[in-house]
Amino acid sequence: MSPNHMARRHRPARAGLAAGLTTLLALSGCGFVNTGDGDGDAATLTTYTSPEQNTGLADLYAAYEEQEGVTVDASHAAAEELNQQLRVQLTSGTAPDIIRVSPGYSSPVSAGVLGEADELADLSDSEWASRLDESTGVLAGDGERTVAYPVGRNAIVAAYNKEVFEELSLEVPTTWSELLAVCEELEAAGKTPIAAGLSGGVYLQFFVYALAGTLVHAEQPDLDERMRAGETSFADEAAWTEVFEKLTELNEYFTPDALGVPADQAQQALARGEAGMTLLVSAGLPQLYDYAAEGSDAFEVFALPANDDPDATVLPTAPDFLAVNAASPRVDEARTFLDFLAEPENIEAYANTLGVLPGLGETAQAADSPLAPVLPLVDAGRTAPYANYLWPNGDTQQTLLQSGQQLLAGEIGIPALLDELDEQYAKGTR
Repeated sequence: MSPNHMARRHRPARAGLAAGLTTLLALSGCGFVNTGDGDGDAATLTTYTSPEQNTGLADLYAAYEEQEGVTVDASHAAAEELNQQLRVQLTSGTAPDIIRVSPGYSSPVSAGVLGEADELADLSDSEWASRLDESTGVLAGDGERTVAYPVGRNAIVAAYNKEVFEELSLEVPTTWSELLAVCEELEAAGKTPIAAGLSGGVYLQFFVYALAGTLVHAEQPDLDERMRAGETSFADEAAWTEVFEKLTELNEYFTPDALGVPADQAQQALARGEAGMTLLVSAGLPQLYDYAAEGSDAFEVFALPANDDPDATVLPTAPDFLAVNAASPRVDEARTFLDFLAEPENIEAYANTLGVLPGLGETAQAADSPLAPVLPLVDAGRTAPYANYLWPNGDTQQTLLQSGQQLLAGEIGIPALLDELDEQYAKGTR
C-alpha cells in the first residue's frame, strides 16, 4: 500500500527547520555544493547520494548513459554532510536533479518533511509506486503522495555463530520462549548468549526496533498516526511497555557491562565463538564477516522473535531513498531514471552489489544472499519500518538512546522512560 492510498497524515509544525537555516547556510562555502545546470540541459542528470548508494549505482549509471545517451554527473557525501548541504542547496535553488532523502520524518531532509514542503516531485503515478510494500510506502511520502523511490533496504537481523550452535545442538529460535531457552543453554555452556556492544546507545535502539516491529507495528499499523493526533502515547500503549520489559529481560543475557562495550568488540567475541548471537543492521554484516577466518560461512541470520507465535514475527526494514528535486528543470528525465532503476534486473543488480534487500521486494534469484533466511518474510510482506522513522522528530530517538541506557543501567524505570519519550514526541507534533 503506497502512501497516496493512506489517510491524510497530520502535518506537525516544523519551526525548528527555519531556525537552523542560518547556520546551515554558513556551510555552503565548505564541502560539496552542486551549482546546478541553469540551462536545463536534458542530456545531463545530476545526482547527490550517499557513498553506499553511489557504489550500488555506479554500474547502473554507466548502463543508463549508454542506453539513453545522457551523462550522469554524480556526487556523493556521508550522511551528515549530505543532509546539511542538501538543505542549503534546496533553499538556494542549486540542488541536483536526483537526491538522497531520509525515510519518513527522520531528518530535515526526509521524504515526509520535504514532501510536505513541496520540494520533491510527486511520483505517485509511477508504475513502481504500486509495488511498494506497506512498511516502505509509509516512509516514502507525506501521507498523500509518494515522493521517494527505494533503491534498497536494510534489515535488523540476529546473527548467530554456526559452529557454536552446532557444538551445542541448538536450533534457531522462532519464538520468544525458544529465544530465552537458547540463551539459557548458551549461558550454561559458558558462552555469552547475546554479544551486545551498547556503548553510545546506537545498537541498543536496534533491539527496541526489532521488538517493536512485532509487538507494536504489526499489531497496530496505525499507532503512530493516532499518536500524532494525540489519541494515545508511549505511556498509554501496553505494547510499548512490553517492548521495554522484554528489552530488560534480554539485558540479562547481554555481554557483561554491555553499556561500556563497543559494538566491534562484541562482534569480535561472537566471531571467536565466545558468544552465540548478536543483533545488527544487515549493512553491518560484511564487517562481522571480516572478524571470522571463515568469513560469511561462520554465521547465519534470523529474524528476532518477540512473542510465542512464530507466524507473527516481522522483520524491521529501512528503505534507502532517492527523490526528484521538484525545482529541477529535468523532472521528467529524472523520473525516467528512477523508472530505469525500478526494472527487475536493475533492482537485483543494486541489491547484489551492496548485499541489501531489494528496494521493491523482488527477491527471486537471491538464494545466495546472506539474507536468504529472512527473505520469505519480505516476500510475505511481514516487514515493519524502524520505529524512529515514524516519529515526528529526531529528539525522540535521541531520548531513546540516552534513556534506554539509563533503563538498562537500572537508573530509571520503564514508566519514566516512556514519559520522557512522550515529552519529546509531543514537541514534534505542535
